[in-house]
Amino acid sequence: MVLADFGADVIHVRRPGASGPDPSAFLRRGKRELVIDLRHGAGPDVVARMADRVDVLLEGNRPGAMERRGLGPDVLLERNPRLVYTRLTGWGQTGPYAQRAGHDINYLAISGALGAIGTSEPVPPLALLGDLASGSLSAALGTVLALFERERTGRGQVVDAAIVDGAVLLLSAAFGERASGMWVGGRGTHVLSGAAPFYGVYECADGGWFAVGAIEPQFYAPMLEVLGVDADPTMQWDVETWPTLRAELAAVFRTRARDDWTVAFAAVDACGSPVLEIDEVDADPHVAARGSVRRNGDWFDTAPAPRMSAHPDLAHRSDPNPTHPLIDLGFTASEVADLRAEGVLPSPA
Repeated sequence: MVLADFGADVIHVRRPGASGPDPSAFLRRGKRELVIDLRHGAGPDVVARMADRVDVLLEGNRPGAMERRGLGPDVLLERNPRLVYTRLTGWGQTGPYAQRAGHDINYLAISGALGAIGTSEPVPPLALLGDLASGSLSAALGTVLALFERERTGRGQVVDAAIVDGAVLLLSAAFGERASGMWVGGRGTHVLSGAAPFYGVYECADGGWFAVGAIEPQFYAPMLEVLGVDADPTMQWDVETWPTLRAELAAVFRTRARDDWTVAFAAVDACGSPVLEIDEVDADPHVAARGSVRRNGDWFDTAPAPRMSAHPDLAHRSDPNPTHPLIDLGFTASEVADLRAEGVLPSPA
């Protein structure tokens, strides 16, 4: 989706007859879909011919699945040496866990990320940290890096994007803090995990939540002032005082509604923000001003990120090219008709 947002012609190849809820349905923006029956004898050849004409092939199967279809990177890169063959999996192509089943939560658990998030118990962060940030975005970055290198060498390569690798990479700063003694380790003990009273979330009078991140002294003092808390700003990093101060801050936040605190903190530079529910995001004035999200019927449509100065009007892309993908990749209309007749491709509705 990210590559499609920035102009790539993305063809999503899927198997026929897939049923049940599909979590990726909302990430298909800007893609063209093509159903191919790889169990049909001619199915793999269609994909191989497509790979002859494209820049990138991205696959997310368990290791060995593509090879069993005759579509492994050795075969396709021999046919098309400029191909970037990106493989996105949870465990990666090698290692003792490579053939295990798994989901986002398993990869985060092994990486150490899940063990560091939360207070009394680990908190699964939806699929944001694993599937999307550690996996999909690192695969997209690896793909772009491989394309950039191809401009110099003229040759493609294999990108082995494992979610567990990406999650470990995102812990680079945490590993450094642990090794240097800046962090003692353990869930709920890091300043940024809520151990400090000036960095965390508090429940308000109406049941809403408010987040504060007043780490620096120039933000900490105004936070105390807007809350009306009589604490010595110079004692901010006295860990012994943190439990008492946290209890005091919690009591103050419970005296007013979340939106009241939003107004109060807007008047000072104290790093305070309301914790918005997902259905409220489009109403936030900053999000609305940047056009980061827009309501589209019963769901939200997100804008491309990051923003590019050469493309200031890049926002929500229109529907992709309606031409049949195989026609654009050198197949003739009669070949497409034959593939439909053979059952490799579905007949048009």
